[in-house]
Amino acid sequence: MAMTIRGAFAIFCLVGELPVGLAKGFLAPLAGEGNSTSPEVASALDSVSLSTPTNATNHTDALADLVGDDRWVAAAANSSLSLAGYSQPPSPGQFGFPYIATTTRYGTNPFTACDMDSAALVAGTDYLPVASAQAMQDKFPAGGCCRCGESTSSGASTAGMGCGTCGKGRFVRQLPRGFYIWTPSDAQIFQKEYDIVVVDICPKSQNGMWCPSTPGTTNTFGVHNHFDFAIVPQHFDNFYFAFQPAPCSPEMEARIQRMSSCVR
Repeated sequence: MAMTIRGAFAIFCLVGELPVGLAKGFLAPLAGEGNSTSPEVASALDSVSLSTPTNATNHTDALADLVGDDRWVAAAANSSLSLAGYSQPPSPGQFGFPYIATTTRYGTNPFTACDMDSAALVAGTDYLPVASAQAMQDKFPAGGCCRCGESTSSGASTAGMGCGTCGKGRFVRQLPRGFYIWTPSDAQIFQKEYDIVVVDICPKSQNGMWCPSTPGTTNTFGVHNHFDFAIVPQHFDNFYFAFQPAPCSPEMEARIQRMSSCVR
């Protein structure tokens, strides 16, 4: 099953690459904690690109590569924080959108739970492929989770975004765990609107911290929606994403129809 393929890499794991969320968001010191980071460490981690290879072959090995980084030590010491310890998520309305989501990244797959090749689908377009939380696509024609998930009925908090649906939104300069943000406010990631297309699912069973399973429920950070990005823009971190469902472009609709049996 496609879910099994992507599940092996969730939440952040990308075989052969250093996850950006770990390098910048999850290793930064907690605001107000007074943790200091040497300029050398800050510079080294800030220069990590999306394709910087490590010796890691899985998520555990990727973490082992970071032993000794003082920001990782700070994050690990606070990994058991309760919801009460996290800052409130931003209101999407102030950014002109009805919904807010947490974000992670994993990588492209040639065969996803939506029966798509996530890299080929968006090649030559401005779309970013994402896996949406199970709560956002909790209807499965074949039975239980997780193949060919169809959109949940959108409500006040949970947005319905199943296989082959599109949306648009903006990254918000705030991290769920409140870590220090190295990316400047004028970086392009915060200045433009991004188009997204759902190519996969983020199941609750393998992503309990981030991906709620049913509409109306929230993740660890009190957020109803989540996107696991297969391709990310420069300076990506686990930033919040204010968004709304939107029609796919005619070209994207045609690509989805040709590629996926889920939406025919």
